[in-house]
Amino acid sequence: MSAPIHRLCFYTADLKLMTGKSERTCQRILQLIRDCNGLQKHQPITVFHVCDYLGISMEKLLPFVR
Repeated sequence: MSAPIHRLCFYTADLKLMTGKSERTCQRILQLIRDCNGLQKHQPITVFHVCDYLGISMEKLLPFVR
């Protein structure tokens, strides 16, 4: 049985922790995810968007979501 998702929104700090890249680079990646999914600036990016864009499974992503 998989662990429950505690938070659906994905932030720059989460991506920074996961990739080890700078904050500005992670902001650019999140902007690309917004553009690919047709999201506006005020709409949140979910962990599902990030998994789909980066091509990784949810199990690998969940430890980085605080």
